[in-house]
Amino acid sequence: MAQSQERPGNSAEVDPRLIDATAAAIARWGLTETTRERIAAEAGMSRATIYRRDVTRDQLVAALTARAAQTFRNAIWPAITGRGTAAERLEAALEAMCAAADEYLPLLAGMFLAHGEVFHRPGPDALTVEVFAEPFERLLIDGAADGTVRHVPETVTATVLFNMVGWGYIHLRASHHWDAEAARRSVIGLALHGLITKVS
Repeated sequence: MAQSQERPGNSAEVDPRLIDATAAAIARWGLTETTRERIAAEAGMSRATIYRRDVTRDQLVAALTARAAQTFRNAIWPAITGRGTAAERLEAALEAMCAAADEYLPLLAGMFLAHGEVFHRPGPDALTVEVFAEPFERLLIDGAADGTVRHVPETVTATVLFNMVGWGYIHLRASHHWDAEAARRSVIGLALHGLITKVS
């Protein structure tokens, strides 16, 4: 999903109103056409005012990305810690990831089209940044233990799962304009078909 090996920055360092304005500008103009001037307009500021804030367009996008990452973590946490089989919790986590993606669809779709790889490390042998892949890796380990998910290389499979479901869902929603339920059902069903060992 620009190529960077850093995790998304801390959105607490940026005025939350400017982060909101960045999201609104991206929804209106798309990621690549969002400028600091357009963010200022969405915030009801003059160009001179936002320039005096000494915050760049890239810093604002990074802060919005950090907010999206936190939304992702909060969304999947109940599935990680909840009751039920690992297979049931894995499905719930993937459902939650798709719901979180809908909150930031213009941003994520723009990153997909711009090859903005903030969510994983670049390179053919690299794996997803741990904050995104680790919850799925944990569920795959639990599933192998309780017998509801087949034994797989957990780290590699978690990376594939995050990218296949996450980007597949975003692409179907943003580029093909599928409704959320159809996109979610299709990508999650296909992903789980290769993992679940029995009806949970």
